[in-house]
Formats: sequence, structure tokens, C-alpha cells
Amino acid sequence: MNSKTEKILVIGAGASGLAFALECIDHGFKVRLIDRRSGRSMIEKATGIAQGVWNQLDKFQISPRSIAEAIPMSNFAFYDDAKLISNVTVPAIDGKQPAHLFPQGELEKILEHHLAKMGVLVEYGVQFLSIIKNSDTATVRLIRNECNTEEICEFKWVIGADGAHSEVRSALEVPFQGREYPEQWSVAEINTRQWPSSLQAKLHLQSDGVGFFLSQPALGTVQGILNAPGAGVRLKEHFRDAEIKYERAFKVSLRRVLSPRAKCFWLIGDAAHVQSPVGGQGLNLAIWDGITLAEALMKNDLSVEARLAKRARNVLFFTDFDYRMLATKNTFIRTCRNYYWSAASKYPFLARWFFKIISGVW
Repeated sequence: MNSKTEKILVIGAGASGLAFALECIDHGFKVRLIDRRSGRSMIEKATGIAQGVWNQLDKFQISPRSIAEAIPMSNFAFYDDAKLISNVTVPAIDGKQPAHLFPQGELEKILEHHLAKMGVLVEYGVQFLSIIKNSDTATVRLIRNECNTEEICEFKWVIGADGAHSEVRSALEVPFQGREYPEQWSVAEINTRQWPSSLQAKLHLQSDGVGFFLSQPALGTVQGILNAPGAGVRLKEHFRDAEIKYERAFKVSLRRVLSPRAKCFWLIGDAAHVQSPVGGQGLNLAIWDGITLAEALMKNDLSVEARLAKRARNVLFFTDFDYRMLATKNTFIRTCRNYYWSAASKYPFLARWFFKIISGVW
């Protein structure tokens, strides 16, 4: 990019869009950030922030050092058919914890606040409608939902960060290749005072392939993700004082675009790839996408297209493999898996490769 007056449109003010905009503004480039929603949602979000993301955000003074509420991932318990298999002391990666538990919604609020301090406000209630021209520049049609007025705008780059059901991706007619997992999933959050202070996360597996992952994104709050209906009921079984904050059912897919770029348009975050929540990689890959793409575009480095695609491919392979291992009904595979994690509880270095991937530092 040759001029700091060239404009960029970011469609979607989730984690990837906010991170992209923040990096651009830090380099002095103009960004317009729109979102079709009327405001920010604070529920149904991820809970784990990887070390790699903290490293990228550190230059904005956004880190566990500045966020006292971020809970370091230090201990992880794993059960199979109600039997404790492993209680792992999470190994440090490059001298730091591989991840911290912190609500995605709170992190997005912090990113939005930093953008506001730098003079960029999210334009809520503005929706992308269509592409008018897709050549050397991008001309798009937008609408302000509140007054139903349309506008036509031209930009150097348009960044589609508008989620798994991306309207930008649909308008570009970019295939979203992959498959849907057959299970019906559910997620719920509760208020409770019964979570053990020495533990940050635990996983309850069953021989029938059902898995229930519990974590503490904030003090007094527990989130449960289940690859079956009824996460709220399960949480109430574990915590007698449980007060349900929210609960919903959802489906999980493993999909990605083969390339995140179509001329002047880029797809990042869930618009470019979706995966199992196992391993907590969705939020972290989204922020990595945003900052990595922004850094590259500021340097006119279009080779970032291949790097984004490769990273997404590797992350989706890991989350799919991890989910298959956790949800397997095969007795031999379950025995090998449980033996490995049992050994890892005695010798945490055995789990280092796993937590290295979780950390995003690779």
C-alpha cells in the first residue's frame, strides 16, 4: 500500500475484524469497521486465549499482565467413564503458560475500547448487501438498518470478517469446503461457587463417545460444552448451586476456504474457516488471521495468502484429530489415549507437544 489515505472496509466486528483494524490503525492506515448487529454480544463465546495471541496483542498493552482477571491455564483434569485418568500440570511454553482463561466477549470489549481511543468506532447496524465491482478496487453496497438508507462505497481492500455464515463469502461465491459433524452439540454457562480453585479445566469422556468439557472463564462462572444435547442439565449435576446464565444447542462443522483472497477481498476468522471447539483454536486462529493479514497488507506482502491458508489447514487438522481421539468408541484407541494422559500427569513434558499447539507459538 502506497498511501496512508487508502481506505479499508472491515465487515464484522468480532475478534478477527477488531484485531485486523487495531493493527492497521497502529500503522496509521484508515479503516472503516461495520457490523450488522445492533451491539456487541457477550454470551456464547470462547473462553481460552492462547499465548500466541497475547504475544501479538502485547504491543497494545493487552496481556495477562494488564488483565488481572485472566486465569492462567495451570491444571487440567481428565476423566473417562467417571474415573480420573489424569490430572496434568500444564507445562510452560517459552517460559509462559500456553493459555489463559478469559471470556472472548470481554477481550472483544477491550479491543473495541482500544480502537475507540485511536479514533475508530464500530458502526453497528450497518450491513453489507452486495459487491458492485470486483477489480482493482472493491465497490460495495451497504445499508444502514435503522433508517434503511443505502450507500455505495469504494475501497482498496474489503475484509470479510462476518462469521461462519459470511455474506461476503456468499457474494464472492467462494466454496466453503468440508463437512458437518453428525452430533448435536450444546453449550451452557452457570454461576457457581463450587468450582475448585486449583483447577482451570476438566474433561469428562464416556465410552459412548460423549464428551463434556468444563472450564472457568471467570471467577464464579463455569462454561460446559457437550457434544450432545443437555449441557445445562449436566452442569447442574456437577454443581448443586448452579444458576444457568444461558444455554443453546448448535451444530459443528469442519470447513474452510481453499484461499482467503479473491482479488480485493479477504476472508478471515470464521468467514474463512470453522472447526470443532476441541482445543480452543477458533478464537485464537481468528485473531492470528486478523493481525497477520494486517501486518502483511501494510507491507504490500500478498504472500500472506498462502500463510493464512496453511495455518488454517494445520489448525483444522489438529482440531479434527483431537476430537476423533476424544470421542472415539474404539476400546484400543481409548486405552492408548488414557495411558498417554495418565503418563503425562506424572511427566508433564510428555504433554508439551499438545500444549505447544494449544499455545499457538509455532
